[in-house]
Amino acid sequence: MSVVSMKELLEAGAYFGHRRSAWNPKMKLYIYQERNQIHILDLSITVKKIEEACKFVRDLAAKGGAVLFVGTKQQAKKCVEEEAKRCGASYINNRWLGGFLTNFSTVKKRIDRLGELEKQEVEGEWEVLSKKEEMGFRRELEKLRRNLAGVKSITTLPQALFVTDLKIEEIAVREARRLVIPIVAIVDSNGDPGLVDYLIPANDDAIKSIRLITSKIADAILEGKTLWEKKQKVLGKEAEEEKVVTKEKEEEEKLAMEPSHPKLLK
Repeated sequence: MSVVSMKELLEAGAYFGHRRSAWNPKMKLYIYQERNQIHILDLSITVKKIEEACKFVRDLAAKGGAVLFVGTKQQAKKCVEEEAKRCGASYINNRWLGGFLTNFSTVKKRIDRLGELEKQEVEGEWEVLSKKEEMGFRRELEKLRRNLAGVKSITTLPQALFVTDLKIEEIAVREARRLVIPIVAIVDSNGDPGLVDYLIPANDDAIKSIRLITSKIADAILEGKTLWEKKQKVLGKEAEEEKVVTKEKEEEEKLAMEPSHPKLLK
């Protein structure tokens, strides 16, 4: 059974591309036809590409890898946050901070600062401060939350990026390519497919289209995480069994070293 059906893509309006005047000739392979000077994307290819992208993120999650969701334009903000939270992934949906990937050590300090301020707020440390000082900390906290709330739990660079719009997230794509981090992205008829490792040719402006594809990526990550958890349980069980066997061997060796033991007197 396919990950997504042609009917779902049609209902979401995923086949609508941009006007002919705005297209990228590199997307010719993924365009079915032109209608009223607007390109219509070939959804038969889109179905296959979504399956490829979902297989990649599922396999990555099954190995314990992390995918960072990136969607900062208005149509993508809400669904990127909801779907990323649903599958336990990190996300950026307000503004991409330049150097987030290429200068991660500095960004990590800001993430740590966010955690520190939230801890101070919860513990009521600002209550003893003046109103002016308290407001200063609250403004700083609010600013950090806007930009970093979705990546609070991130400790290392992600193993892949899922991007909802190549042009809007140009800086994120550039940084990921520089660090050779795989990119999964929705690519409209005006995008450059050469920038992406796993492209999904589809409408990147319609909310329904973005939500449908983002939800499929989230489903694949959840499936991969389930496989990862099962694998960890099996490995944990094997490790426990190995400990028991090792302990039994150690006890036998210890007993063998004692000449007065009844087993040796027989």
